[in-house]
Amino acid sequence: MFATDRLWDEAVVLEGDQRVLRVQSTRDALLCLKNHWPIEDGPAALTAKSACEQGLTRDDDPAFARRAFIEAAKEADFRVNSWTSA
Repeated sequence: MFATDRLWDEAVVLEGDQRVLRVQSTRDALLCLKNHWPIEDGPAALTAKSACEQGLTRDDDPAFARRAFIEAAKEADFRVNSWTSA
């Protein structure tokens, strides 16, 4: 799908109804948003998809996609677990 992946400094673990997702890279986040997301057209989800796609095709800081993904997870009512908040 994409030529390169962008690992994050810290993984994000999402907990939802009967589901736990561990996301540790921009590619993981994009696949999660496309395949496992309960709110496909929420504003934060759309922003996160865009940030992930750009992060995989440009030299953007992976932390930007990570922050956008966390916001999308909050929008979708996942419990977000990580050592840092963003």
